[in-house]
Amino acid sequence: MCGAVRYESAGEPLFSLLCHCRDCQHQSGSAFIAAMRVPAAGFRITKGEPKLFVSASDAGNAVTRAFCPECGCPLFIRVSARPDIVGLRVGSLDDPSAFRPEADIFVKSAQPWVLPAANAECHEVGPDDFRPLAAAWRAMWPEFFPRK
Repeated sequence: MCGAVRYESAGEPLFSLLCHCRDCQHQSGSAFIAAMRVPAAGFRITKGEPKLFVSASDAGNAVTRAFCPECGCPLFIRVSARPDIVGLRVGSLDDPSAFRPEADIFVKSAQPWVLPAANAECHEVGPDDFRPLAAAWRAMWPEFFPRK
């Protein structure tokens, strides 16, 4: 929000989602968080140093949440079980207009006044395999992901 921390992601997005878990509700101060997962290999901080907060997920994984130390804006997360992926907070993107969630996860803790995203899969918790979500993301944007 203030620009003190900047990042870039050179990799293609893997998938996108809305997470309704209580941790994401707490971090966002709202009913869910909008996230886009990208390959960690193409992600880097280009300016500043985010503040980190580490907690344990319900599954016992370390979840590192990064935010701006100046304005508090949530920036990204990393989960110890998936070091190859970085979860970008969509609100921190320069242009979040291309975001299209293909899944709502942890709907078991979704607030009753929130409807699932249009055309998105709904999962009581997180899916065991995110590969179908990745395929759905690519199908939504064929101009960016030509068939190989």
